[in-house]
Amino acid sequence: MHVALVPAKPLSLAKTRLGTLLSDADRVAVTYAMFADVLAALVATTRLDRVLVVTADERLAAHARTIGAGVVDEGVPRGLNGAVALATDAALRQGASTVVVVLSDVPLLRAADVDELLARTPRPGVALVPSKEGTGTNAIVRSPGGVVPPCFGGRSLERHVTAAERHHVACRIWRNVRIGFDVDVPDDLAAFASTESATATYREAMRLGVVPFRPSA
Repeated sequence: MHVALVPAKPLSLAKTRLGTLLSDADRVAVTYAMFADVLAALVATTRLDRVLVVTADERLAAHARTIGAGVVDEGVPRGLNGAVALATDAALRQGASTVVVVLSDVPLLRAADVDELLARTPRPGVALVPSKEGTGTNAIVRSPGGVVPPCFGGRSLERHVTAAERHHVACRIWRNVRIGFDVDVPDDLAAFASTESATATYREAMRLGVVPFRPSA
């Protein structure tokens, strides 16, 4: 069984670096839209059997339930690796053989991207999608689901590769521009707004009047 996990901070704590551009209410609106876009892509995939959201935020949990995803109650925020470990344990208890983790701030994610990522995953092994900077990890597939521990944080791509080597399993890196495009800071949101997309995040950016980034000629 293939299960996807989406760890999500409480809206009040998430994407605080966008606060230099957006009010608290607008930052929450953009964060919620990104989360909704990621979930919409995951529930539309053909290769996933279940989607689980791990969060301590009731609004995010309610949205997940509305569209048919399961919820792992984080209780209190325990950090990204702690949340992923908690949800991984829940997925394995439910019979997951392969566990996908996708971060909640990649609004350009498409269902087909997830299907291809699963198809590219060695078994047993790990598949990784780097962040746009090339040092972070925006998605990871583990098959079996607990074959390596989550190693998110600074230079997480390198740390995940090292974990795979340490556990003697194959590791494949797939660079995908949509999964790789995470929105963390105002410049990211401006770059995102520069290309129209059929996403809730794009609609929020336009509603808020985010000025698209236009490279100089």
